[in-house]
Amino acid sequence: MHRVTNGMIAENTLRNISAAAARLAKANEAVASNMKIQLASDDTTVATRAVTYRSYVAQVEQYQDNADLASAWQKSTDSALSSLSEDITSLKELATAAASDTVTDEDRENYATDVQSYLQDIITIMNTDETGSYIFGGYSTGEEPYELVTTDIGDTVTFKGDYLSLGGVISSDMSDEDIVAFFTASTGEIYNSLSEAANDAYTAYTTAQTAADADSTDVILAAKAASALTTYNTISAAVTTYGGTANLTDAATSAESDYVTIKAAIATYGGTTTLSDAADDAQEITDTLTAAITTYSDSTTLTSAANSAYTAYETAQAAADADPTDTGLADTASAALATYNILSAAVTTYGSTATLSEAAEEATVTSDALVSAVTAYGGTTTLTDVAAAAKTTYQTLTSADNANAQSINYNVGFGSEVTVNIEGQDITGEGNSSIFNTIQKLLLALNGDTTYKTATMDSSGNVTVTTNSLDISDLIDELSTALSKVTKAQGTLGVRMNQLSSISDRLDDAYEAYSSLMTDNENIDTAAAATELTSAEYTYEAALAVGAKVISKSLIDYIA
Repeated sequence: MHRVTNGMIAENTLRNISAAAARLAKANEAVASNMKIQLASDDTTVATRAVTYRSYVAQVEQYQDNADLASAWQKSTDSALSSLSEDITSLKELATAAASDTVTDEDRENYATDVQSYLQDIITIMNTDETGSYIFGGYSTGEEPYELVTTDIGDTVTFKGDYLSLGGVISSDMSDEDIVAFFTASTGEIYNSLSEAANDAYTAYTTAQTAADADSTDVILAAKAASALTTYNTISAAVTTYGGTANLTDAATSAESDYVTIKAAIATYGGTTTLSDAADDAQEITDTLTAAITTYSDSTTLTSAANSAYTAYETAQAAADADPTDTGLADTASAALATYNILSAAVTTYGSTATLSEAAEEATVTSDALVSAVTAYGGTTTLTDVAAAAKTTYQTLTSADNANAQSINYNVGFGSEVTVNIEGQDITGEGNSSIFNTIQKLLLALNGDTTYKTATMDSSGNVTVTTNSLDISDLIDELSTALSKVTKAQGTLGVRMNQLSSISDRLDDAYEAYSSLMTDNENIDTAAAATELTSAEYTYEAALAVGAKVISKSLIDYIA
């Protein structure tokens, strides 16, 4: 039988009071903080989950902040593109009105003033910024990308400090000598030039070759170096063909056009035909179609012209048959047959409803492309081989052009990025296709000019100044092309904005889900916690009451 002493009872009572007090303190702290645990050691499972859920919530919050910034950038871009579209539409309407025969000199002067205002407004639009970052400058967000500058040969627009079109549109009043001097002195200030692309390609090649030389056993490095050399050689050859000062985007477009033309020439002349023979045939077709315009008028369809040519051949042949001794009649019949054969073949090539003028224009393009190809690839090269080389050239130039893209991407999700910017040159155009060139031509036309000058430089550094005809009616189509670029940019932006909207919705759902998990894991059940606090209070009060009775007994009480 165990002996229970007064000390043992007192000790046990104090222990129960202490436990009840600790339970009450814990319950009270839980209700006050609304948290299940105060320290990780209170419940390691809850603590581990808390770290995970809080990390998820913090990530989602950062993604939401990024999405908000991206959305603000896109909205600024959308607003700017809308304003730009309105300005170009107004310019197109103005050009249409100015092309009328009833326009007076005073009208043209007023139109010119309006065009100057639109030019300034377009530059302002293209210098739009979002919280201090210029949205159309690519990676150069810290400075205005567009500027109207005055040069020795007239006003022009620069993009990020370089000329968008160095030899673009120059007043015919400017002397060739001044143009050549300015062009020669400024060749290093051309935006996205072919020479710059060639230099970049050479740098890439030397870097790859250095890496390959450092480890001669690595076949992958050797292959990369060989590929880089091929790229450099292709772009370097393009410099010879299109000129080093040519805009890279323009050169890529020209190269693609040349490839398409040569492919079409294969269908016409055969893949084994040499360039020289194809060029001669193309020139003959061009000459025949041009002569047919004089004979039948430029609006005559190929089918009608071919029928008329056949009738002329029959007449000539009948005359030759009537007098077989007259070689002149025989030659006339032979020439008439050749004309008919060419026109008949042209029906197949260009379509029966094509007019002589349209066919002659396309034939001239083909002839010019083949003549240029003779210079680039040699006259004895077959069309098939030239087509393969031309394809490589345009693909290489296009890849080089795409590699210059300066896309600004925002991380807006777990592995998700969205591009927020559209580069200015993709909207305004660059090189010969710049909207600013069109505006400059429009100003010259409104000033009464019927010609303008352009300048180009070949691979040897020789500058050629060309005088071009200027008709305000032609500018309407150019403005339509400029407007289509803006529309295309708006379409691209719209897709990205829809993508971002969907991502933002998913982020909101993810935030709600992770926040709910975090709350359920860390926060107390208020009703259960209140019940626990009440129970702990009763227990503590009971412990105190029992303790008061037990501990208050002394030895005197037991003696009595």
